Amino acid sequence: MPEGSASVAPKEHTPLISLVFAYYENPSMLELQWKEIAKYPASVKDKLEVLIVDDGSPTRPAVDVARPQNLPRHSIFRIDRDLRWNQDAARNIGAHEAQAPWLLLTDIDHVVPKWTLSHLIGMEKDPSIFYTFSRIKFATGQQREPHPNSYFMTKELYWAIGGHDEDYGGIYGKDFLFRKRAQRHTSEFVLHDTPLARVGSTLVGDAGTRTISRKNTLGQRVWGYLLPWLKAVKLWRGVQTLTESYRRVV
Repeated sequence: MPEGSASVAPKEHTPLISLVFAYYENPSMLELQWKEIAKYPASVKDKLEVLIVDDGSPTRPAVDVARPQNLPRHSIFRIDRDLRWNQDAARNIGAHEAQAPWLLLTDIDHVVPKWTLSHLIGMEKDPSIFYTFSRIKFATGQQREPHPNSYFMTKELYWAIGGHDEDYGGIYGKDFLFRKRAQRHTSEFVLHDTPLARVGSTLVGDAGTRTISRKNTLGQRVWGYLLPWLKAVKLWRGVQTLTESYRRVV
């Protein structure tokens, strides 16, 4: 497991959970996130740190989004180059810089309700497995299908799984490969009564990334299917992590 970064200032005490978001040109969504995070009770804030990793946003960087008072400890990092769909690198940076023993990794358009965090803090946790969540709509509380790309696990387990593979940077839709490796490595436990709340683009226009296309070129599609096979038969290098240069901006 990579060692913690010296760029992170010493803390008075170690948090229990590091909440990691990748960000790309989502200023309105991040503003909503900060407002919701500021509402958490002190019992949650004392156990939490929040890490935002900006994936090289060219016009609306995360550092420029207003932050309210009374936030828990938080940090913002920024990847130095702007590569489309490089959220795997952003998650790895967040997991690397996290100071807590437990990671909660989700997308920027998913709010973590206070009762979900309270449950995670208080429940008996198994560090050898990873947890996934049920999901509701933020605006209505209506049930939705579970999110396939949100996880709760120890930092140690994240790196034992190997982290997200940055060789797929630039290709949309390859996040699921981390989940497949996680399921091969250990067991998944679904927290059916512990939801995340998805914010749709009808409520917040930039809740989902909208400035870059989700459509891969023919070359990207072919390489996206070929590369996992090459890696599986060991004709290509293994999982690549922490390949991007970045800096802490808050």
